[in-house]
Amino acid sequence: MKKFENLGITTIVTGDKIKIEVKISGAVNAFNNSPNNFTPEATVKKEKRAEFAEYLAKALVDGSDPDTGDSPVMAMFENIFQEIYEGAEEFCNYPDEE
Repeated sequence: MKKFENLGITTIVTGDKIKIEVKISGAVNAFNNSPNNFTPEATVKKEKRAEFAEYLAKALVDGSDPDTGDSPVMAMFENIFQEIYEGAEEFCNYPDEE
């Protein structure tokens, strides 16, 4: 098992899974302090944190980009895949260039 942590997000690689964990308090803090939050009064209500977390969890896999139809999680993967394609990482097979 490998574990990586940064900015309140933990990723864990097990034998057959990649797990992404975010503490609800971290997600609430990120929302409240987001640079897109132009109204400092826009905060998650303490008694509604579970509802906020459920909304966020569902939106990560169900929401879609109007241009691609990808969910936010799939868009995240596609961005990383693009880095891998461009970086010619050794763990991938690439066609021989002529």
